[in-house]
Amino acid sequence: MKEKKVQRLTFWVLVLIGGLYFCALIPANRTGAETAEMLAVFEVDEYAQYPHLLRMLTPGDGLYPTLRNFFIYLHYYYGFPFYFWSALSVLPLKLLSPNWPRNTRLIVCVLRQMISVLPMILSAGLLTWIETKFRKLWTSLVLFVLMLTMGAVLQNDFWWHPDSLTLLFLSLTFFFLDRDRMRCGRDFLFAAFACGAAVGTKYLGLYFALAIPAYLICCRIAKSITTRQVLVKAVLFLLVMAAAILFSDPLLFLPQERAEIIKVMKQQIELSGEGIFLRYENVFWKNGHLPEWLTENYLRVPWLVLAVFSLAAGIFSGKRRVRTMAVVLFCYLLIACAVNLNTAASRLHYFLPILLPLSAAFPMLPELFPNDRRKYVEGALVLLMAVQIGLNLPRDMELMNIQLHREENSGSIALFHELESNYLPLPEVPAERMTRVYRDWKVYFPESEGYAVKTDWDLASFALIEEWHPDLILLEKENVRTYSAPDVSENAVNAEKMAETAAFYSAAAENAVPGYELMLENNFGMVFRKVQP
Repeated sequence: MKEKKVQRLTFWVLVLIGGLYFCALIPANRTGAETAEMLAVFEVDEYAQYPHLLRMLTPGDGLYPTLRNFFIYLHYYYGFPFYFWSALSVLPLKLLSPNWPRNTRLIVCVLRQMISVLPMILSAGLLTWIETKFRKLWTSLVLFVLMLTMGAVLQNDFWWHPDSLTLLFLSLTFFFLDRDRMRCGRDFLFAAFACGAAVGTKYLGLYFALAIPAYLICCRIAKSITTRQVLVKAVLFLLVMAAAILFSDPLLFLPQERAEIIKVMKQQIELSGEGIFLRYENVFWKNGHLPEWLTENYLRVPWLVLAVFSLAAGIFSGKRRVRTMAVVLFCYLLIACAVNLNTAASRLHYFLPILLPLSAAFPMLPELFPNDRRKYVEGALVLLMAVQIGLNLPRDMELMNIQLHREENSGSIALFHELESNYLPLPEVPAERMTRVYRDWKVYFPESEGYAVKTDWDLASFALIEEWHPDLILLEKENVRTYSAPDVSENAVNAEKMAETAAFYSAAAENAVPGYELMLENNFGMVFRKVQP
């Protein structure tokens, strides 16, 4: 009875902390979204995703066109669950206001809170439950807060992206495997469904490729299932997982859309292996040290080592259930690490599905010690985790401050305001004609009456400029520096295409774009104006 009271108390304390955490991020998540075009300044992925979400909720000329808009979401870089839950999150805004698309700031804030922040809180709660069962208030509390205060977690909470949602499905897979208690029953199939949803959202459910066979072997060793049942349960898991993938992405039933999804998936794999424009160099193990961006935003090296040691303690635990889940986690991490350490690029959020489950292994550490000493080890562990939280907080405050003030500190937005205040409208452009503007991805220039704004995911080139004939060309200086470098074509994924891009940006670097003159620049960008004959 006492244990249940502690569990209830722990649950409600974590609910309170999660609620405060959720509310605390609302002001920060309202920034960088005054217009749809402003999304590109800070998060290009959000800018690419946003119009597809609006189209999903745009009524057609009948029931079929409306349903088609909703289900044929077109942006197949991520699975349908991401867009489905995103659309569901903002649907109340659409129902409450006929002019809802104009309120970009509110829409994007809701998306960030509901698709990134809330699933992250739930994931941290599930991982905490798996390892502590909420039986120890302070261990559960500190572990929960530790995960939520990691710099990488906070940064992921600041954008609308599928990583938190995918992490939730991964956490549910662990949760149901733990709940199954090595019986391979109903909860085992629930784990298969959650794993399939993770695959259908962002392919990361495939990290369980080794963990599930390991779980079944542990069940066989424990004699909870027979050898024949191992094979049967494995097939059942695959069937349920496949059903979950199909259920989570109904477009797979449509041949044309299925072909497009597979095509995009192959492109994603190729891009991960090579790069987009330039070949990535994976510098994760450069100089034999872990990268600073990893340890500063997740766990400092001593705590990272302690987490690994805690997982090892779980593997050698005398408790079968703890040992089994430790083996499952270890096998999951083997695949996850093998994938992420061999991709062309290492981005901070790629390690969320690795380092959050690993961090949750801290409570396994006392398993190495005799029962009469475990309470002292648990006390020391709580203290050590609290120290890591203390190390996280200055970084969190820095990130929060950057997020809150990013609009006023943005060089891209400042460039537009100076251009708007001092140069627009262009006197040489007739009133009856729209002013044509080309901009690089991260250059801010919102859509407005009298202006036709174009951007290109393949970057600028002389061919594009000659075809579009813009009155203004707005370039990001970082692109100019990168693509005007002498050796840029040598490191290109597509050397022929890069040669065209490099020729244009090299001319821009020298202020020698034919037919254009440099009109304005700041530390972020450059504005070229068409020279009048």
